[in-house]
Amino acid sequence: MILEHATLTIHPDGHEAFLAAYPQLWAHLMESAGCRSVDLYPSVDRQDVYLLRVAWDTLEDHTELFPASEHGRAVLAILQEHVVSVGVVHFSGVPVDLSSWSGATGADL
Repeated sequence: MILEHATLTIHPDGHEAFLAAYPQLWAHLMESAGCRSVDLYPSVDRQDVYLLRVAWDTLEDHTELFPASEHGRAVLAILQEHVVSVGVVHFSGVPVDLSSWSGATGADL
């Protein structure tokens, strides 16, 4: 599993329209091959920024299959209407294993 973190900067004063479109965006993502979950988080220090976190089975599900799909095109259309800029980073869905660090204890961390 991989985690896509997309930082979305929306149009100023576009919160209501963006949030009204989010259920449709969520549905298209969730119906996409390889999509496991979708969450949207508002920034606490930048009012026009949201974090869209999407879990995918594989990187290829997001970067190759999704853009060419009907759902991918629908998501792109929604984003183009509401978003000024997007930054995307992909992460492994496997957290760092602290048990492999010799001598690490809860008090050390």
